[in-house]
Amino acid sequence: MTSGVFFFGLTMALDCVVKLGGSAVTVKDELETLRVGELRRAAALISRLCQEGKRAVVVHGAGSFGHFQAKEYQVAKGRAVTEGSDGIDRMRTGLCLTRLSVTKLNLMIIEELVKAGVPAVGLSAFGIWKTAGRRVIQHNISSVHDVLAAGYVPVLHGDCVLDSNQHCCILSGDTIIEVMCEEFIPKRVVFLTDVAGIYDQPPHMPGSQLLSQVSFRADGSLALPIQTASLPHDTTGGISNKLRTAVNILLNSKGATRVFICDIDSEQVLLQGVVRKNGGTELSIEGS
Repeated sequence: MTSGVFFFGLTMALDCVVKLGGSAVTVKDELETLRVGELRRAAALISRLCQEGKRAVVVHGAGSFGHFQAKEYQVAKGRAVTEGSDGIDRMRTGLCLTRLSVTKLNLMIIEELVKAGVPAVGLSAFGIWKTAGRRVIQHNISSVHDVLAAGYVPVLHGDCVLDSNQHCCILSGDTIIEVMCEEFIPKRVVFLTDVAGIYDQPPHMPGSQLLSQVSFRADGSLALPIQTASLPHDTTGGISNKLRTAVNILLNSKGATRVFICDIDSEQVLLQGVVRKNGGTELSIEGS
């Protein structure tokens, strides 16, 4: 992986990466519908994190902003689905409509963060992050570093990016977090979602149980099987992708970064890194 600026072990301490899940801050099956109350409560918690002197980065998903457009125009597949000039024009239209939607959400989230007293500034990926075959080959972590050093809270988001193999693809917020963790090795990553944590099966199913701890083996496989599900218009993989991201963070950091998945009101997890009964899931490597 390459970037415009090389960092040989960033020394800046990053306390927390906060992921605002698309399903937590939007009504994911209703086009461009914001969960205003949930977002404001999350912004208040992030403000408290900053007031305690913690250095944080916020990354948010798209939810009902962007996923519908990306699905309709098959933006994730890029040139693979285009035929002739009409197909290329349609692909570009889809990319523009998807970005218009996700950046609209980004502005809404930044507005609520600033209202809550968070010195939040947005950093979009398009034109700076690049992929090849959907794998990140260029990023703007240097900009994140500079923004943090200046005393601001960077707010990144899932986005469309240019891809050298297929013209464009979808870069998920979870992938952004994974790359960021490789550079910063934060103390913890907290995924704020619309459910209390990870369940042994989808939480709407009868008998589902919240798991306070989910362990992975050293090869990255789950120690115990978990059934997952995602909505049909979700182009970034839902909870399955979060689990993959989590294990990559844990393995790459050798356990130095703690990873949590919890609901958007999980004050103790976000501020203290503590899981209580019915209050989130911590992910770890067996034996660590």
